[in-house]
Amino acid sequence: MSMEEAIRLVERGLAQMVELSAGGQVTCAELRRGLDASKGMRCRLDAYQANAASLLAKRESHGDGGTGVLAQAAGLSRRAAAGQVKTAERLQALPDVQRAVESGQVSFTNARALADAADKTSAEAVTEDSALLAKAQSLTPEQFAREAGRWAAQRQDDGGEAGFRRLRRRRRLSIWDGDDGMMHLRGEFDPVAGAKLRNRLCTEAERLRRGDLKLPERERRSRHQRMADAFESLTAGGGVGGSKPSADIAIVQHLSADGTKAFAEIEGGGTIPQSVLDEHFCNARITGIVFSDEGVPLWHGHSKRRATDAQKRALLAIYGGCAGCQDAHPMAIQAHHVDPASQGGPTDVSNLIPLCWLCHQRVHQHGWRVVPDGRGLRTIEPPDRVRYGPAHAPESVPMRGRERSDVSMSNDTAQHEPATARAGLSGPAAARNALREVTGNKTGPSPPQVRTRPGRPPPRGESQLFNRG
Repeated sequence: MSMEEAIRLVERGLAQMVELSAGGQVTCAELRRGLDASKGMRCRLDAYQANAASLLAKRESHGDGGTGVLAQAAGLSRRAAAGQVKTAERLQALPDVQRAVESGQVSFTNARALADAADKTSAEAVTEDSALLAKAQSLTPEQFAREAGRWAAQRQDDGGEAGFRRLRRRRRLSIWDGDDGMMHLRGEFDPVAGAKLRNRLCTEAERLRRGDLKLPERERRSRHQRMADAFESLTAGGGVGGSKPSADIAIVQHLSADGTKAFAEIEGGGTIPQSVLDEHFCNARITGIVFSDEGVPLWHGHSKRRATDAQKRALLAIYGGCAGCQDAHPMAIQAHHVDPASQGGPTDVSNLIPLCWLCHQRVHQHGWRVVPDGRGLRTIEPPDRVRYGPAHAPESVPMRGRERSDVSMSNDTAQHEPATARAGLSGPAAARNALREVTGNKTGPSPPQVRTRPGRPPPRGESQLFNRG
């Protein structure tokens, strides 16, 4: 079968499916069967688009891997086309996953999640885990993205530290005046900061929605308007209607009996490394829940506040501000556990130091250490690094006069060593005194002293006079 015949066959079949569904003559079971079959069609179509665009770009030397021709021919955005081509390239290292996509068993989105997991661990670990591949076939993209993130977090040597720091470095926020007279704002955040910002905005937007219920229908704000007003309110220093502070995010730490599969994740989000968990342990309300193997809650503990307001006030009274940078603003201060709370460190003032949010991140994410400050309190300092001693100047280059004096004295006074040499004189001074000893002029006036810089020969007249002796 030629390509033209295959294209006409597919077009004819899809046209019949559309006609049958639009006519309303098919049963619900048939519609459901068609939807189930469309998943495999979409997988095969994505695989064909990526492979065809890549091959065409290679033969015609496009230089972009096929992104341009795919975006133009398939009507995709350039960003979506680039992601599809990139995923196809990464799947070459995962042949089993690639075959599953081409056979319609795994969607392109779930295949991208498998490729991400392989980047964090290894291609062999992904292909050898049949349970993970089975989940890629059955779970939705949202469900499998979370499952693949958990799977990778449990198998990474660094617990996901490197990946989180890469995301953290990519954070950015831009604001500019648009041509339409509006102010435009665009930002990208790491998973933790993004979850905090979203929860704060949603909480404030919900407060505004409840307030709008008292207004006439035409005066009520839309959801997007409430989010914009919530952002303006929070950045102006308002705090969710002045109510008691609520949790920015909920972090779930999953523990196993043997401790080998422990990991933490943002509720409703992705996994986080141990350093981020330790940082949030210092200022969190902790609740313990015990589940059965089937996920049924067996026990629910009471919430425990990590550091009370009274303890924070006591720390500010003792330290006067941040123990690291001396920032005295109380809203910027957090209580840090010297002995980590995640390892059983007590929430006592003696085990706490006040740190601003920046210094707190330095401790948990950049390895800064808590050390005594010399006055009975504590401060922080950078981690131990390789330090070199003070630089030493190189030894001075021997002066030419000294070299010549040593040669002359070794030739002319082999029987006895001049007293000046025994006295430790060197350079021009030794040359002048040696000349007086050889010529017998021991009582006459000394010739005028001429200062020379190291590495330069003495004046020509003095050097010639010495060589003659």
